[in-house]
Amino acid sequence: MYRRTFALAFLLACSSFGAVKSIEVIERTDVLDGAAFGVAGSYERILARAHFAVDPKLAPNRIIADIDLAPRNGAGEVEFSADLYILKPRDSAKGNGTALVEISNRGGKGLLGMFDLASGSTDPRTQAEFGDNFLLENGFTLVWIGWEFDIPPSPKLLHLNAPIASDHGQPIYGLVRAEWEGDQRVTTISLGDRTQVAYPVADQNHSANKMFVRDTVNGERRPIARNKWTFSDATHVSMDDGFDPGKIYEVVYQAKDPVVVGLGPAAVRDIVSFLKYGGEETLLGDQQKYLKRALGFGVSQSGRFLRTFLYDGFNQDEKSRRVFDGVWAHVAGAGRGSFNARFAQPSRDGHPFLNVAYPVDIPPFTDNDGLLAKATQANVVPKIFYSNGSYEYWAVPPH
Repeated sequence: MYRRTFALAFLLACSSFGAVKSIEVIERTDVLDGAAFGVAGSYERILARAHFAVDPKLAPNRIIADIDLAPRNGAGEVEFSADLYILKPRDSAKGNGTALVEISNRGGKGLLGMFDLASGSTDPRTQAEFGDNFLLENGFTLVWIGWEFDIPPSPKLLHLNAPIASDHGQPIYGLVRAEWEGDQRVTTISLGDRTQVAYPVADQNHSANKMFVRDTVNGERRPIARNKWTFSDATHVSMDDGFDPGKIYEVVYQAKDPVVVGLGPAAVRDIVSFLKYGGEETLLGDQQKYLKRALGFGVSQSGRFLRTFLYDGFNQDEKSRRVFDGVWAHVAGAGRGSFNARFAQPSRDGHPFLNVAYPVDIPPFTDNDGLLAKATQANVVPKIFYSNGSYEYWAVPPH
């Protein structure tokens, strides 16, 4: 096995690869000590960070929420970066010409577990974490891209590093709703969903800051007196009386400094486009000769991401080319999500008794009703496969 670490290993010509300006390679190593996987041969692992700069004036970038309020470099572009993780045949000619791109669910990786019966891992290194090698033996190039800004700090999770929007240099404020339901009594809760990083409170004493509690989804929403609870820090609240398990608590508070969240789907769009159309001097060798198609796969949250990705129009790159040739949204139901809006909380979903009343299951629900309207207009509709279980059909909030 060998390892190479670079400060900026690949500097790519800005005009050649659109929004992808450079790839910072952190690690490039053999998979399982160079073992051969069928006709695909040996694989390599690439850990990197992609650096982007998008032109806000280009039509495909106008769909990014708050793009006009993001800081710009000297060329008038908006800069951001994303983590990148690739498993590819060392000899690209032996691959099957397909990039299988898993949309990361909350910074993790589930592709090998889904297809190769592997044990779960955010950084597969052992045979157990590669399972039965199905995807590798069939020559797929596996790709993961950091698209979510609020992932907790961890070197093995995929992150998006996006700028903060401002009103001509002045902070932008807005109300954020945090919700908590637990199965045990605690005295401090996070304003973020699960383990995600929350938007910090702008002013702990602001009159807009309120807390409510309900016994059931349809129960009375009762305010909790302000002197009964406090912000323990910028992203947590505490209450001496404690938060009771089984109840629904809501904290509505004034936050500031919204991240340009829509740069997450833009990162996915631009990396996939770069892998398909980038040219010869790329991480995968002669792209245009060996990599012919890209398939997007997502489970639950990341399946809803793909549905939103198509609905918003991100399957058209900056040069009006198709990004994903195929999309598989697994157990995403008919939902979308908060992936491209001001003060968006991408991790929030919608369940009967968890994350209640967040904007997830909103029309259009089907392709024919408008989900694919932008992709159809741009002639970039991919082949689509939806798969759902009983939960997606029957686990709806009570009315």
